[in-house]
Amino acid sequence: MSPLKTPEACTSLNDIRAGIDHYDRQIFEALEKRLGYVKAAVQFKANEQAIPAPERVVVMLKERLEWAAEAGFDPDFIETLFTQIIHWNIQQQIQHWRSLHQEAS
Repeated sequence: MSPLKTPEACTSLNDIRAGIDHYDRQIFEALEKRLGYVKAAVQFKANEQAIPAPERVVVMLKERLEWAAEAGFDPDFIETLFTQIIHWNIQQQIQHWRSLHQEAS
């Protein structure tokens, strides 16, 4: 595999696609690592009802929108993206909670 080129150094569509695939893989790996933290948080939750933490979601979304503004990203896109990520992770955490507490019963 040839080294990844910067966008400016790409000389073909294949170079571009290799760069996109590389960063898509990094996004996937980051989401996988994030989910590990989400599942680990279960040990600090008093009960299943504590998992959604809507006040934390509000703070997180506000912070991500600030990051979007700093990076010049469309805030609507970032809000939709992170809302989806957060709510999917909440559902995963609830499932993880239930699987752990089912085993303990």
